[in-house]
Formats: sequence, C-alpha cells, structure tokens
Amino acid sequence: MADETLTSPRTGAHPAAATAAPSAGNSLTLTDLRKTYMTRGRPTFEAVKGIDMQIEPGELVALLGPSGCGKTTTLRMIAGLETVTGGDIRIGDRSIRDLPPGKRDVGVGFESYALYPPLNIRENLAYGLKARKVPDADARVDALAQRLEMTELLKLRPAGLSSGQKQRVALARALIRNPKVLVLDEPLSHLDASARQRVRRELKVLQREFGYTTIVVTHDQLEALSLADRLAVMDQGIIQQFGTPDEVFDDPANQFVADFVGEPKINLVEGVVERSGSGTTVRIGDGSVLQSRATTATPGATVMVGIRPQDCRAAEADAPGLHGEALVVEDLQEFTLVTLAVPGLPAPVVAQLPSGSPVGPGDRIGFSAAADRVYLFDQKDGTRIR
Repeated sequence: MADETLTSPRTGAHPAAATAAPSAGNSLTLTDLRKTYMTRGRPTFEAVKGIDMQIEPGELVALLGPSGCGKTTTLRMIAGLETVTGGDIRIGDRSIRDLPPGKRDVGVGFESYALYPPLNIRENLAYGLKARKVPDADARVDALAQRLEMTELLKLRPAGLSSGQKQRVALARALIRNPKVLVLDEPLSHLDASARQRVRRELKVLQREFGYTTIVVTHDQLEALSLADRLAVMDQGIIQQFGTPDEVFDDPANQFVADFVGEPKINLVEGVVERSGSGTTVRIGDGSVLQSRATTATPGATVMVGIRPQDCRAAEADAPGLHGEALVVEDLQEFTLVTLAVPGLPAPVVAQLPSGSPVGPGDRIGFSAAADRVYLFDQKDGTRIR
C-alpha cells in the first residue's frame, strides 16, 4: 500500500489534513428519474422507470443488478452522457439535469477506459486539469499516482498497459478532478483478485478521506457489499430495494433481491403453508417442515420458501427441518458446503456448515434455520410475505 507520508491529491497536504466533514452541497438527489429510448419502427423501451433516491453527502452507494437492469443508464444520466426523459437530478440544491457534462462537477470513471492513445499516462491524468488551467496539475498527478501505486506508469502510453493498469488510470482520472460527486461504472472489473482487493480498499479510504459522494455501478455483490454504505438493487429499470448491506441481505424486500444478493445463493423451494398466526409452519417436499416468523401467510397457500445456506444448522432426524441425502460435500476450509437431495424437491438445496463437519456423500442428514431466517415469498409476484 502507499506510504503513510503521501500527500493528498486534493490539497498537497498529508491525507489526514484533507479529511473534513462532507459539505451539504455534495448531496445527490434523483427524483422520478426516467429514460425512454424511442426508435422509428420499433417499440419504445423504458430503461429506467422512475427512480427516487436521496444520497447523503460523503455517502458511497452501490447500484447492484444484472446486465440490462438500467444501472449504467442511470449513471450516464447523472454524468450528463444520456439525456433525461423525465424527472430531475440535483447536487445539493442545484438541478444539473440540463447542464453539459463539463459543468456538472461530476467525476466519471467508466468500464471502457477512454484514454487518449497518443498521450502518456501523466498527460492523460493532467489533461483536464491543464485545460481548466489548474496551477498545480503536475503536483496533483504525482501525489495521486503515488497514492494509487502507479508512479512507474506515468511515462508509459495506454498501449503499453495491461487492462488492470488501464482501469487504475481511469479511476485516477476520475479522482483527480476533486468532484462533488464521483460516479464509477464497474471500476474494478478488469483487475485480478489481489489487485481488486487492494484497489477496493484504497478507493474506500480515498472516498472517506476526501468526502466524495460516490455511486459505484457493479454486478459484483461482494464489491457492493464491501464498499457501499447503502446499496440499491435494481431490476428492469426499477429499484427493488435501497438500504444498508445488512438490511438488504438480512431483510430482502422480495424474491428477486433475496435471490440476487448472497453467495452461495439462497435456496428457493416451494412449500405449502399449514399453520399461521403467531408463527407459520410450512411443509416442503414429501414431509419436511420449517417454521417461519411470517404471520400473514394464508393456510393452504403455496409459497416460495427462502433459506440462506449461511443460516443452516444441523438438525436431528426427528426435528423440524429439511432432511435428505448428502450428494456433494465441499470442505472449503472456512466452512463446508453440503448439497442435499430432499425427497419431493425437483432440485437439491445447499447448506453451509462449520468446517470439518462430519458429513460425507451418501449420509442422511437434516438442517434447519431460525424461524426469523426462513423467508416466505408470494409464488406469483415474488413479494415478501411478512
């Protein structure tokens, strides 16, 4: 990592000296934000369908979702690279919806690096600063390059860099502008595993020290969960849930969120509600039973039951839970994953047990989960049954 005596690219001072409470003028507000694409001879396509989001000054928010869900389109509208069909975008109390990109005070780092091939890396980083006649452009470049451990790259041209190095330069170019709002599209996607972890931590440190209000677009849930103060899970142009990582993981709003967030993926199986009231009993497969805290489920209704592998606990043969035959046992040192065939279920389920659990393929085992960790979802529209 960078030496602790490094200076800040914002002020030229030691990084600790640059730390300050984020300004209230750095908040970002999206109000009923919409984007519709219209092409002659083709049906209109609404990529973003009315997003409302209030991002606090200095907060880091991740937009998480599958490809085509609208997260990059949202980011491009904030940056001014896409026209807005409806709604508003405000930084502080100022609307930036109709401003050109250069007037928005938004730093942008996209997955496509968009570096200038004829210029070396120093010139790429300093280009925008010198165009605005910033007097200490070279000093800022040196400080940030040292901080991101890329000083040795400054004399090279983009063609001489690996994809991971280009990604780091693109990130540095967004940071060096000292923007009120920083938007990053898949900023770590081309880095190898060790570099991704290192740059992810450094990005978090820089964001905290300098108070950037930041939006990171990603489909990598580990990246989103580890970086974000809050995350917005998107699907089909709609924010399905907006909350802290703990809220999204522990209290999913619907089946899509539960299924998309979490690794290993949540187990989703059909069940029939047998009793409700102060608690709910759900029968699964050919006789397995689970308890849930959901109180609004209708007895006799078929629901989708969600159990995260991380919440599974071994259960005795005569205790409530899912019981079946272990098909695959994966000892991953930190924990053991057991793939279990449950009679009456069309697909196996996965349980995460402590490392070294005495389970082998072919064993008859059972597992359960605490009632408040057994989630029920409407079978038709995936809404959460609470």
